[in-house]
Amino acid sequence: MHLKPALVAGVAALALASTASLSACSAPTSSSPNGECSKTYTVGFSHPIGEAEVIKALKSLAKEYSTKVGCVDLLLDNTTGMKLESQRATVESWVTQQVDAIVLWPVDSTAFAGLQKQAQSQGTKWLTYLTSMDGQDGSVGFDNKLQGEQIAADVTEWIEKNYPDGGATAAVTTLTTLPPSRPRYELPIKAIEAAGLKVVSEQNCTDQACGLQIAEDALREHPDLRIFIGLSDESAIGAMKAFKNAGIDPNTVYIAGQDGSPEGLAAVKEGGMYRASSAIPMDALAASIVDAAMAAATGKGETNLVTPTVLAKADNPQLVADLIGNFERKGQ
Repeated sequence: MHLKPALVAGVAALALASTASLSACSAPTSSSPNGECSKTYTVGFSHPIGEAEVIKALKSLAKEYSTKVGCVDLLLDNTTGMKLESQRATVESWVTQQVDAIVLWPVDSTAFAGLQKQAQSQGTKWLTYLTSMDGQDGSVGFDNKLQGEQIAADVTEWIEKNYPDGGATAAVTTLTTLPPSRPRYELPIKAIEAAGLKVVSEQNCTDQACGLQIAEDALREHPDLRIFIGLSDESAIGAMKAFKNAGIDPNTVYIAGQDGSPEGLAAVKEGGMYRASSAIPMDALAASIVDAAMAAATGKGETNLVTPTVLAKADNPQLVADLIGNFERKGQ
């Protein structure tokens, strides 16, 4: 089972169109007229797949945004590989420090129930990322349903133009271990079938290795495979390599991914068989982490923020360039 979801992954301009544009820092900021803070709030953000490039970029952008907002000290954990012990140790340290707010995507929600109770009893606000826990003080994330709708609409339009009478099959990668992600694959599957084509492969996969293997196997069994929808850009990139290795005419192929990873966006920009990525505007998502936490800590502002995704395609080069630009900013 592949448990490395590319849940990751913006553009500054797009932040204005998202709920994350609502700044919740009600305390004086470093950019306020007096340039002073009556209090500096401490916020911890924990994501268990810290090795992913999209998560590295997300953390960097969140840190950059917290500095811009001012009056907030953003703490980041170093958990990688969905390691529960590492994540628990970090969150325990934050609870001990009595930070003002914690935002986390828990490896196992039940393993954090006790820490949540302890944290909230001492005044620390508890927010979740891409999931939910009973009694939480807020949440941040992106719209999985919108992602599925964007890919479903795009692949439907492509099928109507290229295979109106059938003659092709499709493969879609899934992640049944993460229920919130279901719309990302269920909606494209429904759209493909509604357009008259058969989905011959549905398998859990979010990385390049399994994407490559799934596409190779499917092409052997179904030589007419021409559509591949990845739950993530990583799985779609792997599939693209399989189609290229097989020498299939790119004009006859539709590949799409989700999240807007650097490699996925580069493939979209290049054009050809990689048609689209339902991308997460990471400037907006990063801002929402800080904004929701500050809203919870100060009691002012929206504590539940959802960042809309955008459909990145080669015919919108400026959008693609802006999305790529967020990764180029990482570490600056």
